[in-house]
Amino acid sequence: MLTRQRGLTLIELMVVVAIIGLLTALAMPGMRTWSANAQLRSTAAAMQTNLKQAQAEAVRSFRQVVFFRTNETTCTGAEQAAASGTRFVIKVLPLTTGGAVSATQCGNLLDSAPTIAVTGPTAVCFNANGRPLALTNTQTGVGVACTTGTSGRIIYGMDSTTANEANLKKLQVWLTLGGTVRMCEKTRKVSASVPDGCPDINQTPTS
Repeated sequence: MLTRQRGLTLIELMVVVAIIGLLTALAMPGMRTWSANAQLRSTAAAMQTNLKQAQAEAVRSFRQVVFFRTNETTCTGAEQAAASGTRFVIKVLPLTTGGAVSATQCGNLLDSAPTIAVTGPTAVCFNANGRPLALTNTQTGVGVACTTGTSGRIIYGMDSTTANEANLKKLQVWLTLGGTVRMCEKTRKVSASVPDGCPDINQTPTS
């Protein structure tokens, strides 16, 4: 004897679709926050890596090196800095005025993260020991000067330009006078139990 198999009725199907839609709507804010946090972390990690590469180039070549933001897409060392630049150049400075310059690396600061804004100095210079160095805009040759930051720290911040959820991370990249480069979370103070937090900005840096 054949048995009839009962399928979904139209009403049951509509209920299933409504439930799926409701669950998707509830999950969307969490997905946006997760995506924004992932972009923030990747941008901060890239900035940390780029600064370390500029630092390593200064030590390797035993020359002064400038890392700067730009909007130019060339990579010759003749690019000019831009405060809101979305690209970067690592440039080895000449030994003498008018000497040859070279760009050892160029790239996109916001690669795959167009909704992230980076704040901080337009240019950072390193001496032959890989430590931050103050140079005039004439010495850098990129149109802006390099400073050693405030209270012995150079700080880059990363913020989302579209999402404003309370769960978004506030990430920073710190560079100290001693040459230490680290990524940290601004809203958490570093301690033995919170190694990814940022140091107290009012304390004297130890390195």
